[in-house]
Amino acid sequence: MRATNPSEVSHGFAGMIGAMERRILVVDDDADVLAGMGALLTHSGWNVSTASSGREAFRMFESFDPDLVLLDVGLPDISGIEVLDHIKRLSEATTVIVMSGVGTIDIAVEAMRLGAETFVSKPCDFDTLDLVLQNVTKNIATRRQLEALKHTARNVSSKWVGISEISRSLDAFIDRVAAASAPALLEGESGTGKGLIARLIHERSPRHAAPFMDLNCAGLSKELLESELFGYERGAFTDARTAKPGLLEIAQSGTVFLDEIGELEISLQARLLKALEDKKFRRLGGVRDVHVDFRLVAATNKELQKEVAAGTFRRDLYYRLNVLTIRIPPLRDRLEDVPALAQTMLASLTRTTPSPVKSISDRAMKKLQGYPWPGNVRELRNVLERAILTARGKEILVEDLFLDHSTPQPADGQRSFPVNEWDIQPLEKVAAQYVQNAVDAVKGNIREAARRLEVSPSTIYAKLKKTE
Repeated sequence: MRATNPSEVSHGFAGMIGAMERRILVVDDDADVLAGMGALLTHSGWNVSTASSGREAFRMFESFDPDLVLLDVGLPDISGIEVLDHIKRLSEATTVIVMSGVGTIDIAVEAMRLGAETFVSKPCDFDTLDLVLQNVTKNIATRRQLEALKHTARNVSSKWVGISEISRSLDAFIDRVAAASAPALLEGESGTGKGLIARLIHERSPRHAAPFMDLNCAGLSKELLESELFGYERGAFTDARTAKPGLLEIAQSGTVFLDEIGELEISLQARLLKALEDKKFRRLGGVRDVHVDFRLVAATNKELQKEVAAGTFRRDLYYRLNVLTIRIPPLRDRLEDVPALAQTMLASLTRTTPSPVKSISDRAMKKLQGYPWPGNVRELRNVLERAILTARGKEILVEDLFLDHSTPQPADGQRSFPVNEWDIQPLEKVAAQYVQNAVDAVKGNIREAARRLEVSPSTIYAKLKKTE
């Protein structure tokens, strides 16, 4: 490889890389090539890892997860062509450039057939390599998009489903929030659809072509949250064998959604606020600034004002988030939306779940619309998913919903008298269940149950058939 002053090539590579560092794995059995190429690429802003054999390349590929691989064909243990085939089987999106000191046409053709981006003859100078890497930059950017897609499933509806006045107003307000650039705060009970609204804001915003990255702050340690958000450099802690970009970095030009932000530890709140204000931060163990451009959407089921008063949430971060606030109503406040929601969910679920179910019966839909939904939209989806799996025909019936078993029952197993509209049951059903409970209470003795209920045994048998 021709010796080149790093300053001669740094501008070309740095301009290509842009604000986000990208990972490159160099595989070559020549120690001088690894050292020289590694130094030049590192100086140019790449996060570089190296391997001197095929087996080492396999290990490094899985742990390092590179965007691009520079792969020598002549390795001491395994052919570079075999390594290429292995890499492409693991990740079709990874860009591979094959290098060889024996520039035969056969090797080049085989490499391209297996998915190599291009073939470079050795020794290659850095100017040539610079041009090659610039030509494959778009492929690397595409892989970043795929990484973002892999991180979080995209099952995004084009609109907020609902016919109620509340839903129509909410859908219009989502459009206004999406058009703005300030942080947005979503408030509402668990299961109301805060995650969906965050994605709708992103999809309708000018940032829709860039990544959407989400992270639930609940249940994660401070250390894990910090590394997920800000990333880390190699050696930042004991197990940091390679560097890793954080979500704020991967979401360049896109949207970061932090669910349950009220659970974020207060020192991390300070780091997040600084990143929002300065548009830059440092990875864990890093010494240089990473410049970022992202929009923050945060969600909580807590009252953050009370958290501020209690000293568990930073006042300055709360004010920064509370510029555009969407309060999402619970499903019980918009029950007229349930039929539309149920039909939309049914169509989505039956596309991914093998089932003969095609529709929901009128009685079942009425039952759904009369239920209070303490678990909100998430509970509705769970109920429908269970009904699809247990229904015997093409239509979901009332008994497939199991909603009677979703509400608290008295200790003796008998339902209490109705105190709300959704507690009201068909009289025949209540009577049949009461008879069944009475028979169970006397250990199946029909005559004893009939005596206590002051009815004939035949009446008992008739009622029991209605519970089958």
